[in-house]
Amino acid sequence: MKKAISVLKVPQVILLLVSLFLFSAKEPGGDNNQVKNDNSVVKLSHRTSGNPYLPLWEHLPDGEPRVFEDPDNPGKYRIYIIGSHDVRFKSYCGPDIRSWSAPVEDLSDWRDEGPIFTYPIDGQWDVMYAPDLVEVKRRDGTKEYYLYPHSRGRNR
Repeated sequence: MKKAISVLKVPQVILLLVSLFLFSAKEPGGDNNQVKNDNSVVKLSHRTSGNPYLPLWEHLPDGEPRVFEDPDNPGKYRIYIIGSHDVRFKSYCGPDIRSWSAPVEDLSDWRDEGPIFTYPIDGQWDVMYAPDLVEVKRRDGTKEYYLYPHSRGRNR
């Protein structure tokens, strides 16, 4: 009887050890799920192996990919995903437009840029959907960015 009990415990112990290893593993040199606080804006960095896109809990259903020069590293470029932010359970699109970005050289290193546009109306949030962002390069070398938010509200 003791032998049967010990045989049953071995697979359970192995399963426990494998589970602990998998859930505690990090990317080499990475700080997975570190929350960074910059000027009181919380930014999240998401590193992944496998599917190099956004974390599974993030929902940008109408994301528009754009490539712009990295403002922090001139001469380098980042891909930006700009989209409505689905955070509601009973409706589509959310109260803001959110942006995520990653270096074009490493699409497994996504950074949450936070909400780039919110629009409260009469104390309630409007529904934002299908946004777009474009870059216009002026003759003098300056760049301007235009955000085209869409709302479903009246007279907007």
